Amino acid sequence: MLNNEILGQYYTVKSNVGLFDFSIEGKIIVKGHGRVDFINGLVSNDVENLESFNGVYASFLDRNGKILSDCIVYKFDDFLFINLSIIGKNSIIKKLNGDAALGKSEVEDATLRYALFSLQGPKSTELINNIFKSKIELQSQYQSIIIETKNNDEKIDILIMKNNRTNFDGYDIYVPASNYKEFKELIINNGKDDGLKIINNETYNVLRIEAKIPLFGVDFDEKNILPEVTEKAMNYDKGCFVGQEIVARVKNIAKGATAKKLRLFEIDSNDIPEKNAKIMAGNDEVGHVTSAAFSPNLNKAIGFGFVNKGFYDDGTIITINNAEATVKRL
Repeated sequence: MLNNEILGQYYTVKSNVGLFDFSIEGKIIVKGHGRVDFINGLVSNDVENLESFNGVYASFLDRNGKILSDCIVYKFDDFLFINLSIIGKNSIIKKLNGDAALGKSEVEDATLRYALFSLQGPKSTELINNIFKSKIELQSQYQSIIIETKNNDEKIDILIMKNNRTNFDGYDIYVPASNYKEFKELIINNGKDDGLKIINNETYNVLRIEAKIPLFGVDFDEKNILPEVTEKAMNYDKGCFVGQEIVARVKNIAKGATAKKLRLFEIDSNDIPEKNAKIMAGNDEVGHVTSAAFSPNLNKAIGFGFVNKGFYDDGTIITINNAEATVKRL
């Protein structure tokens, strides 16, 4: 079960709006006239046909189809902006820098250049409009805008992306790191009437598992091939990209089947299993837990885990810590 602090934060996001600080996440800016072809050849989803001021969920893969990092690639008129896990950021920066000249591109590690605040909850749209004194209308996931403002006569560009990191409306706001403190205060002051609360990592863990959002470095890593984890990061119709041969082989020859797959599970218990807890089918071990939490919405424990072939179909009954659990597709 959850303590009162976490429950209070959870229901604030569910009914009002919560403030998350994801400034530690990786941020990469890619410029140059070859930038689109360069990145499109390295990620699993389609960047080439993406309209400006929109984004797409994707993954960087190695030649064996294993995940170097998942990411969101945003396309703007004269640059690409990539948001990714801090765990995978350094290896991706090294990879991009090594190939940038050949790809006629310039790569910048912008992780420390921008702070990242996220507003999540049904009142997040109302709050973000109050903060910027304008009507911001971002309808689809990963749609984005750039707002130009001033601070002491200094021009500041703020990037705003529609990004539902929970089951509710949400926005990511990238502001210059030098304006971190004052912008955080601006959000808090404008959010008082909406019952804004600052949300901690434990509460976020509950919300993101309920929203079926696994994390790189927690629920999957560089040992996993992309088809084991998700199809949401794939585009099977785009041109060649690194790792495509393996991804295509799984789809066309194996008909999507892999030795194991990442799945959500709902447990008929309030007890939260630990990471790496065994997933059982009868007396056989058929997988392991990667992360778990108590869901106030379902009033039971939920989590992610890898489940072996033959047991990862939707609705399959498994056992975790002697409690029955139901497998759910992501």
